[in-house]
Amino acid sequence: MKQKFYFRYLLIFVFLFLLTTNSEAVPYPRMIQWRASPRTFIISLYRGVLNRQPENQAVVNAWARNITNNKSSRLKVFWQFVTSKEYQRSRWAKLRKEYSVYYKSVGEYKRYKRYYITKESTVGFYVAGKYSFGVAMAVRDYCATFDGNSEERQWNRNSRNRRNSNSVNLLGITPD
Repeated sequence: MKQKFYFRYLLIFVFLFLLTTNSEAVPYPRMIQWRASPRTFIISLYRGVLNRQPENQAVVNAWARNITNNKSSRLKVFWQFVTSKEYQRSRWAKLRKEYSVYYKSVGEYKRYKRYYITKESTVGFYVAGKYSFGVAMAVRDYCATFDGNSEERQWNRNSRNRRNSNSVNLLGITPD
C-alpha cells in the first residue's frame, strides 16, 4: 500500500517538474548551438525552437545550405524557424512579447559587452525587443556568441549556465 502511495506522489512530482520546465524554457534557447557546423546547428534549431527532431537528413541538408560564413546567415535561418507556421501555431508563440535584449560595456576600458534580457527599458544599450522570453534568450546568446573579441566569447562559453540564470535573476525577471 505504501509503495502505491509513494509511486503516485512520484508521478505527480515528475509531471509537475516537466510541466514547469517546459513553460519556463520554451523554446529551449540553450539547445541552440550557434557556432556548430551547419548541419548540427540546424538540428539544434529543430530541438531548440520546434522541440522535435528533424523529419529526415535531406531536410537538414537543405536548411544547412543556407548557412554561409557570414554569421548573420545563422540568425536569418533562426528567424525562419521562429516565423514558420509550425512555430506560430505552437503555444510558445503565444507567450507575451515583453522582453528586450540589451548590453552593457564592461571590463578594462569598457571594451567588452555583456548581454542580458530585461522587461525594463532604462538600462544599457538595446539590441532589440519585444520578444517572448525564450526568443529573447536565444537572441541574447546569438549576440554574445558573435559579438566582442575572443576573450569575451571564451568567457561566455565558460559561464553560459551561470550567465543564463544570474542575468535573469539579478534583474528580477521571471518567465511568464
